[in-house]
Amino acid sequence: MSGFRKLLRWFHILGGLYLGTFLFSPLIEDPSALLAARIVSVGLLLSGVSMWQWPRMTRALRGLQGQ
Repeated sequence: MSGFRKLLRWFHILGGLYLGTFLFSPLIEDPSALLAARIVSVGLLLSGVSMWQWPRMTRALRGLQGQ
């Protein structure tokens, strides 16, 4: 497994732990914790989609370089 995928895996694990902690603790009423949870959620979503579509994105980029 590449270093980049390991990094993204740990990002997802830590982000999930933060979101779980946020949802099941009194932090849910703190506005700064809410902002952090939103940022973490968007980051997890974008990195998850990029891992899911990685082969398709690399093929498209290789196609653009060949032109």
